[in-house]
Amino acid sequence: MAIIRVGLIGLTPAQEFASTRSWTALGHLPSLLQSTNYEIVALANSSVESAKRSIEAHNLPSTTKAYGSPEDIANDPEIDLIVVSVRVQKHYELIKPALLKNKKVFVEWPLGANLNEAEELTQLANSHGVQNAVGLQARSSPMVRKLKELVTSDCIGRVLSSTVIASSSNFPMEIWPQDAKYYLDMSSGGNEFYIFFGHFLDSFTHILGDLSHVQSILKSQYKTVRIVGTQNETIDPEYEKTAPDHIFVQGLLDSGAVASLSFRKPGSTAEETGIRWYISGTKGEILITGPSWWQMLNKEPVLQMKVGNEPVHVIKFQDETEPAVQTAPAMATNLALLYEAFAEGDVSRYATFESAARTHRLLEKIRQKEVIDTD
Repeated sequence: MAIIRVGLIGLTPAQEFASTRSWTALGHLPSLLQSTNYEIVALANSSVESAKRSIEAHNLPSTTKAYGSPEDIANDPEIDLIVVSVRVQKHYELIKPALLKNKKVFVEWPLGANLNEAEELTQLANSHGVQNAVGLQARSSPMVRKLKELVTSDCIGRVLSSTVIASSSNFPMEIWPQDAKYYLDMSSGGNEFYIFFGHFLDSFTHILGDLSHVQSILKSQYKTVRIVGTQNETIDPEYEKTAPDHIFVQGLLDSGAVASLSFRKPGSTAEETGIRWYISGTKGEILITGPSWWQMLNKEPVLQMKVGNEPVHVIKFQDETEPAVQTAPAMATNLALLYEAFAEGDVSRYATFESAARTHRLLEKIRQKEVIDTD
């Protein structure tokens, strides 16, 4: 297999990390460096100087090229894949030049800041026939793959219902960093609804199928948040938050099964479990429990199944022999697995623009049925 030459957009110099840290450095960089299928040959930042500082700060080879615009890095004939890992508001302007130059593209979730952007980028990728992926990395996790296998193999019979109870208390609402203020705004396209809930919703429908006849309540129980600067100084004592922190969705799956998804944000949880997901069938039931960071979960969840009169048993899903599991940082393991699936062209293990756009459409469908109390 030929080495895939990567142009990476969004790797900041170490001294310029945002207060929320850089997922590009924490996730993408080690995943690419540890893989034998990829080579980082170029970086693009807001300026050539910033890209050069990143190359030096992260000890990349001196031969790594530095670019200051998405057009320049897309024009490089020695780049096969453009990776875009920045806040969603910039995805469209950074992805489009790469697609127009017939580059492979891997972009973080969400695909676009709104449905129109996601649809246009999907159509553009399809018309140019380029391989593409979206960072919905839970699809690559052994847990999600095992769940899909259990459901589709009729282990618990016909699925009757599925119930999810989750908490996002790991995102406190007392204070929030100024450089991530967009996460509090519903209109930004990058907030708790689209990112935190969206990651799980993608896995949910990937395993169980699409939701129809949706009813939803989206409510912000934390009306204002104190915004702080890099030195924890108060920038705005009462910034108005419009993104919901309580997301309750009910509906029917295309299969006819009943679904209920409840995402809440208490000050603290009554138990350490961040998510509890039941999949109930005519023969038995599956239960998944684990921490809240769904897209990053790998070894942490517990997967149990009971069929008929058999005792409840814990199902092993982790493949310790996979190189990415052995070498990638714990929080980036699923991302590393996604990169390997992409290199192998196994679309059953990662989301394409097309499948990510379906999740975007479902999120908008849920919003259309929303009830938001702005009092």
